[in-house]
Formats: sequence, C-alpha cells, structure tokens
Amino acid sequence: MPTDRQLDQTISRWLEAEAPGPLPDRVLGATFERTRKVRQQGRWRALLARLHMKGFAMNKLVPIGLGAAAVVVALVIGAQLLGTPNGGTGSGASPSPEPTATPEPSVAGSATPEPSAPAAGLELGPFVATGTDDPVQITVNIASSGWVPLPAFDALHKNDDGLDSPEYVGAALLAWAWPAGTGFNVYGDPCQWSTTVPETPATTPDEIAAAFAAQAASDATAPVDVTVGGFAGKAVTLHVPMAYDVPNATREEKFADCDNDVFAFYGVEGESGEVRNAQGAGQVDELWILDVDGSIVILDATYSPATPNELVEELRTLAESATFGN
Repeated sequence: MPTDRQLDQTISRWLEAEAPGPLPDRVLGATFERTRKVRQQGRWRALLARLHMKGFAMNKLVPIGLGAAAVVVALVIGAQLLGTPNGGTGSGASPSPEPTATPEPSVAGSATPEPSAPAAGLELGPFVATGTDDPVQITVNIASSGWVPLPAFDALHKNDDGLDSPEYVGAALLAWAWPAGTGFNVYGDPCQWSTTVPETPATTPDEIAAAFAAQAASDATAPVDVTVGGFAGKAVTLHVPMAYDVPNATREEKFADCDNDVFAFYGVEGESGEVRNAQGAGQVDELWILDVDGSIVILDATYSPATPNELVEELRTLAESATFGN
C-alpha cells in the first residue's frame, strides 16, 4: 500500500542536515523493516516522543506524513540500537585503557567511517518499481543512465539536487498501486485540504481525473483518454501556483497559509492525513490514472520549471513504458 509514502525527498535531506552521522546499510534495512511493524502496531507515537526529547526539529517531519516520519524516527533510533558504524553504542563514558604497546596501523580499524557512496544508477532494461506487497507489479524500462531507485516509496528519480521546485532541476516517477475498491479523496482545494474532503470518494480513473480537473488552485488540465501497458485510463496534469514561491523561506513557510503548512493533492479513504503533497511552487505532476484489473494505478511524473525539457521527455517515456503484472 502506498499510503503516507511521499516522494518529497525530505527524509534524505533531513538526514543529511540533522541525522547523527552516516547510517550504515544494515541500519537502513533494519529500520525500514521496523517501520513497517511500527505502523501496524501503532507505536510510532512513542518513537516520536523519544525523538522530540532529543531535541530534533519535529516540524520538518510534518510535510512527509506520519508513516514517512516514522521512517526518519526509526532511522535515528535504529542507529542507536544497532550501534554506530564503527561498532560502538554512541553513548556512555569509555573506561580508561590499560597501557599497551602501540599497535600497528590497521585500515580495517579506522575510527572514522567513510561516508556511504552515492546510490548507483540503474542498469538499462526492465526495472520493477513496486514492492512485493503491492497489489500490482509495475515494471518500467530504464532507457538511459542516471535513474536511481527509491524502493521505500515505489519511485525512481534522476538529477536530484536537494532543492525544492522551482529551483529543482531533477525529475521523479512515483509508481503507486491500490487494491480494487479503494476510495480517493481528491481535495476540493489543495491548500485548505482538511476542510474540502469530498463527501463521496472517487473510485475509478474517470472519477479521480474529473475530481482533479475540478480542483481549485492546481490549474489542472482537462482529462484525456490514455492507454499504458494495455490498460486504459485517464491522464491529467497538476500545477502548484508560483504564488507560493517565497524567497529564502522553508517549505513550511511557503505553504504557511495552507492546512498544516501542506499543499496536498489527495488522500485515501480510511487513512488519516493526506497521501500526496507538493514540495514547492511551480511543481508539475503529470498523472496517468489506470484501471489494472480493478486495481487503481497512478503513475506520477513530477518535475519543476527548472527541469530541462530533455529530462521531462525522458520522464514521460519512462512512465509510458510501464507494464503491469501480479
């Protein structure tokens, strides 16, 4: 299920800015698994409380949703529980060492771990973008170098410069799927989203696209018929107003007039909070909304006014290459 997964790279940027040092792969893997269990058991509040006591900036977690916030929380706590990269616990005074002969230098025993290498780009060819627990397996064709997977969010991105729109020069594709019968709350106003939840959720591509077309402030295009991977649906493009481009402001400050400082496109019936929100002014989201044997698939190709046209075309080609299986 894609609920609470945001391709808003806030997690990676927050970690780079404020997390307590580089996190090894074993911490990342273990904490993402722990997050799944935490969400099922409803224990994320205790984790948030522990992080708050440590003085981390909690307001930076708000735009990414509670599920994504739990990932960040678990990453920090996981680093403490599983140990620092050099094998220590990260806390407590160390006993004074007994005098010993000076050992020979050891490369493996370096006290300062090297930072993790950047994620390698995907090989050319088919790539499964979704997880094993998703109702539909979505495969896209990687036709050029530089695309990097974001497996925690069923997404891929390229040329991420760490900025928000309109300065962001990269592009990302979110490949999300929901089970048949899922209701989508396309908000009447993405800024005042908490008070414009529709009375009746949309459940088909036609209904979802029509709701986006009627959405205030997102300057949506008229829905058009599309077919991707042999499955029919609707396509619509959303735009975040440039009025939210406030110089030298944080994302929360830019969207300060919106509910919870978030500009949100839609949510899912039965889930608290929104599912997909915007990262900055001028952001463009091209959506392919498909019915895949009853399941709803939304391919969300997102980019910024600063994204080169060549990359935008590459992003569209990537989305339209999608095929679907079980």
